[in-house]
Amino acid sequence: MDAGLLLTLIGTAAGVIAVIPAFLQLRRHDREKVVGVADRAAVENLALHPRTILRPPVGRLPKVFRDREVVRRRLRQVVRRPDGKVHLLYGLGGSGKTAIAIKTAQEATGRGRMVWWVSGVSSSEFVTSMLHLARALGARESEIQEVLAGRGNTSDLVWKYLEQQEKWLLVIDNLDDIRVLDVAETRARDGNGWLRPTRKGVLLVTSRLGDPTQWGTFTRAHEVGPLDPRDAALMLRDIAPSSGSYEEAETLAGQLGFLPLALHHVGSLLSSPFSPERTFAAYSSSLKSGLVALMKRGEDDRDVLAKTWERSLDLLTAQGRSQARQILRTLSCFAPSIPIPGLMLDNDILADLCEGDLEAVSEGMRALESVGLIDTPEGPSAESFAIQVHPLIAEANRLHLNEGQDTARVTRVSVALVLHAVEGLKMEDPLDWPRWFEILPHTMSVLEQISQRPASERLGQAAKCVARAASALVYAGHYTTALDVTRAALSYARDLGALDPGLLELRHELAGALYFTGYAADAEREYRAVAEARSKTFGEEDPQTLISLFQVAYVLAMTERLDEAEKVARRVLEIRARMLEPGDYYTLVTRYLLEYIFFRQGKIEECWQRCTILLGDVCEFLSVDHQLAITTQHLIARALFEQGELRKAEAELRAALKNGRGTLGDRHPEMLNIRLTLARTLALTGRKREARAELDRILTVMGGSVAEAHPLFKDFRLARDALEE
Repeated sequence: MDAGLLLTLIGTAAGVIAVIPAFLQLRRHDREKVVGVADRAAVENLALHPRTILRPPVGRLPKVFRDREVVRRRLRQVVRRPDGKVHLLYGLGGSGKTAIAIKTAQEATGRGRMVWWVSGVSSSEFVTSMLHLARALGARESEIQEVLAGRGNTSDLVWKYLEQQEKWLLVIDNLDDIRVLDVAETRARDGNGWLRPTRKGVLLVTSRLGDPTQWGTFTRAHEVGPLDPRDAALMLRDIAPSSGSYEEAETLAGQLGFLPLALHHVGSLLSSPFSPERTFAAYSSSLKSGLVALMKRGEDDRDVLAKTWERSLDLLTAQGRSQARQILRTLSCFAPSIPIPGLMLDNDILADLCEGDLEAVSEGMRALESVGLIDTPEGPSAESFAIQVHPLIAEANRLHLNEGQDTARVTRVSVALVLHAVEGLKMEDPLDWPRWFEILPHTMSVLEQISQRPASERLGQAAKCVARAASALVYAGHYTTALDVTRAALSYARDLGALDPGLLELRHELAGALYFTGYAADAEREYRAVAEARSKTFGEEDPQTLISLFQVAYVLAMTERLDEAEKVARRVLEIRARMLEPGDYYTLVTRYLLEYIFFRQGKIEECWQRCTILLGDVCEFLSVDHQLAITTQHLIARALFEQGELRKAEAELRAALKNGRGTLGDRHPEMLNIRLTLARTLALTGRKREARAELDRILTVMGGSVAEAHPLFKDFRLARDALEE
């Protein structure tokens, strides 16, 4: 077993709680409940059809689309006949850039074009979506894994398959941080990264950024300003048809700067039963008391629109729904524009904002939705329930989180929601990975927000949650993303003391990401430093210290320093066996690491005997289909193979495959490695047809080939050589 496979067993977790471009496994799992495991391949092939993935959110469009005819006509022409340019919709936040892009996407779909919609809000979400697109367009899993491991250029891979298609439209929405498009040293304006001129299809980007030097000479920019006064007035009347005349709507629209987002918000408010002002004239009159001057003289568009959002909260307060303000402040701590999954929205915790009143939480949520301050995207099941906050609304509310009692409460509740979300999630469980990826951007956002409030006692707690999410990324094989996440999180946590448990947990996960991106020496130094710091903080025999020492032993074993690795692992095991229960997970894992070291040292008989005992203990304390049980059974089979007991080895391998199919699935790296050992065993017992069938099955999963840099390549070559003898 090599480093990549052993990680799926031991991970780089800090170990207190078994904790985002793979990411659709949760949906895949739900489908499998319906169709059965035997139909998994067919379901996956359907899910990855280019016309069925990353579809534009056409449900956001209003019933009547107002204005923008000039830019829409230009985009229609380009979609029909690509001109070799990247097209950029830029302008003020809330000006309707996304709506134009959605309408363009809807029209392109109607003309038979392939259309894909990708969020540009965060780098991890963007890259994940683009790799999903690459899969749908034919990229092999081996190619995907190469770039995830940092051994290839992600944008080159995606564009390789995009250039094989014609008549497509790819929309990158809300790309306000152009650094999302950075690929190593390549920038967006260079034209050889994520943005590239092409006549095969059309790349359309929406952003607040209009600086041409940022986008490159191959980009054609279209500024999106406020609505035409007539269309702005008609938009208000579309949303609130009973609120007054056209002239009154036009007056109010002018006070709102003719911005579609503000118009939509005020229209929703006026049509809400919670609003005391139900007419355009009444709302316009209330603005004249001084708010409109502040809106027009704000330093930027965020200041202007902030007054509009705050006015709505004032109205809700006047209606006796003051809890809506604190709820919105809390929701705004999470990643804006990205749906906040239901597993992060615990009413018992949110009730802390409402003096413990659970019904007040539900009423506050309904009030916020009624005036358009939050969206609640509908999903196919209760599990997919989510709440979404627009970036401008979130940013406006963050401006009000000054130091004080309210800020302290919002901070406390936001961190408590994150802690609740990670509770019970396992880092090593493939079924939990999609949930980790859902909550990761929100956990990072909470950490970032808290870092801006000096001496926050919640900073360390948030850091721990991010660390465990990063550990899940490593388990799932997203090493480069894990490295980026831990580095960013450490910058947010810089005010924590050097011995703070949260900071040490982040450093521990950084070491794991470093190792699996090819920096073994750096990883070892970091693991040793964390072990020393934990020893000072918790003591030499504390479980946290022992976990870091275990990782030191792991790196030593994987870098062929087997005697030194054995010494460290024995020390860890001796303390664990003395201090902890026999069924402690990390005690069992440490025993496995020792057995693996013996195998690599050539102590095959001792390895086999000890693994047999270990397997019995794992089955007793965990389960027969636990990942550790499957991996131990595989090592037993390898020991039998080395001793020439090929028939016994085959029996162990088939038992491991049977036990692991339900928990790990046929595509898990350990399951594939077991099949490689089985193919080799079958070949050496003369059943080469069966051996070739196993290899063909593996190649099918791997996309037709196994790259030389892939962790499975060595074992694949051994099996192939045995077949050719």
